[in-house]
Amino acid sequence: MSVRPLRVLVICLAMGLSFRAGAVNLYLTEVAPFALAKDDKGAYDGINVRIVNELRRRSGIAIELQVVPSARHVAMFPSDKEAYSISQSENFTDQQGSFLVEVTQYPVIVVAPRGAVLKNFDDLLNLSANKGIGMMRRLRYGNFGQDERIRKVEINTLENGLRMLEAGRISGIVGSQPAILAAADSNGMRNLLGPSLVISFGSHVLRVRPEFAQSTTSKTLVSTLLAMKNAGSIARILDAFLKDSHSGLQTVK
Repeated sequence: MSVRPLRVLVICLAMGLSFRAGAVNLYLTEVAPFALAKDDKGAYDGINVRIVNELRRRSGIAIELQVVPSARHVAMFPSDKEAYSISQSENFTDQQGSFLVEVTQYPVIVVAPRGAVLKNFDDLLNLSANKGIGMMRRLRYGNFGQDERIRKVEINTLENGLRMLEAGRISGIVGSQPAILAAADSNGMRNLLGPSLVISFGSHVLRVRPEFAQSTTSKTLVSTLLAMKNAGSIARILDAFLKDSHSGLQTVK
C-alpha cells in the first residue's frame, strides 16, 4: 500500500468512517435537509441520502456513504482515491473533483425578517445597505457574491446567520431555499422569516477525483442518475421529503 492511501485510511478510521472491499466512497455534507442524522445509531436521512440510496440500488455499485461535516468533506474528498461527492457546485474546483452530472437544482433566496420590504432588486439593495446580508463563506450564489452594490456579512452557518438576523445584527440571509427553511426549523425560528426574493438557482452536482472521470464506475453512476432524472425518480424523492410532515419544509411565500 502506498503512503497516500495509507494516510487517507488512517485519517478516515480516526474519524469513524467505514470501508468495504470493492466499495467506492461517496461524500455528503452533514447539513439539513440534504443529509442529517436520523438517530444516535449512525442512521442518516435527507434528500441526498435518499438519492444515493436509490442510486446504489439501481446501479448495483457498492457505494459507501460518508456523511461528514462540511470542513471534513472539503478536506477528505480531494485526498481520497476513487471517491465521489455530491455537494454544491461551488464547493470544489475541477482540479479537486471533475464534474460528472447535475443531481438537483434549488432556488437561492434572500430572506428578510417579518415586516421588511423585499419585492425586487431595489428593495434588496436598500435592505443590504442597512446591516448587510449574511452569506456563507466560500459560496458565490451566482453573481450575488461579486455584486459590490450588495453589502454582505460573512456567516459560518445558516443557523448562526439566523441567530444574527434575530438579534438584528444583519438585515437578511442568503442561501438555498431548502437549507434556510431546515435551519429555521432546527432553531425554532420559522416565525422569524418574512419576505424572500429568488436571486439565482444553485445545484448539487456529482464529482469524482479527476483521474477517475472516465472510469466504468463513473460512467455507470452518470447514466444511472440521468435515468433517474428522466424517469422522475429524483423529483419524487424531493417531493416526498419536502412534503414529509417530519421535515417541516414548505415553499417560501
